Amino acid sequence: MHLKWTLSRLARAVPGLGGGGVNSAEIQPSSERRLVRAAAGLLACACVAAAQQAAPTVSAVALSSSPPRQSTYQRGETIRVAVTFTAAVTVTGSPQLALTIGSATRQAGYESGSGTRTLTFAYVPVRPDTDTNGIAIGASALALNGGTIRNQAGTLAVLGLGPHALGNQAGHEVRGIRGPEAEVSSVTLTSRPVSGDTYGAGERIEVAVGFTPLAVTVEAGGQPTVALTIGSATRQAAFLGGNGTRTLTFGYVVQAADLDSDGVSIGAGALAHNGASFHPEFNVNVLSGLGSHTLTHQANHKVDGGATAPPPTVTGMAVASSPASGDTYGAGERIAV
Repeated sequence: MHLKWTLSRLARAVPGLGGGGVNSAEIQPSSERRLVRAAAGLLACACVAAAQQAAPTVSAVALSSSPPRQSTYQRGETIRVAVTFTAAVTVTGSPQLALTIGSATRQAGYESGSGTRTLTFAYVPVRPDTDTNGIAIGASALALNGGTIRNQAGTLAVLGLGPHALGNQAGHEVRGIRGPEAEVSSVTLTSRPVSGDTYGAGERIEVAVGFTPLAVTVEAGGQPTVALTIGSATRQAAFLGGNGTRTLTFGYVVQAADLDSDGVSIGAGALAHNGASFHPEFNVNVLSGLGSHTLTHQANHKVDGGATAPPPTVTGMAVASSPASGDTYGAGERIAV
């Protein structure tokens, strides 16, 4: 009886089904089927409308950045957090996300994501910031700060993070006080052409980059290089050695196409990390710029890859050892030449 009463009401609203005075007894089975389909469509529309009106809620929170050096952010390095909602949201103003760094609260400002489901917030550590346990984000961390976060229907988002709050995140520690810095103190071409002032094909050009005041170490994970300007081309000298000292050595083997009649040059931005770490500890920073230690057209280091380096020849000979006693070697003594 309830079904027929409902169908009778729908019949009045659906054209062609006897609306306007029809009673439930007059509705035919075929009309009932059409009414059921119409009811399903109306219900679906109602569900969509309800979903559009429903307030978006937070469905995920994650630290989307990683510290450039091991597990610790230092002063000047950006911390980013992604906050994902159940529906696309639009942002106005400057919402904030509170980060717990050590015993302090720091506000990460809204950075991007309006019109999507995921908003990004960013914070750059300053000198007092220190957290050895990892950044945490509380359940009430998200605040409008005079702005708005709404869905497409204009419904304000629910700001609570609920179960998506973050406890101390290992691998995201903070040290706002930067450690000591090692900077480039010298750049020298330490190799010499086999003949005259020009390197031929197959010869290696070696560069020594000195640092002060700390010894440096190239850690695994990358291949630092020094860019050499040879003629109009840039060639990369690869890292050769020097770990644990104040001088790192780089080398490049001359190719047949290389030509420079003025001499090799090295620019201020020549030293590239290429994913490598230049320090033994996270709190030791190595500055990449060569500063005033650039080299311009080194006249004794020209290049002609079309010329084959001559074979080495003997230029001198001498006895390099001395007898243990007087001027005479005895049995078992070694004579070095």
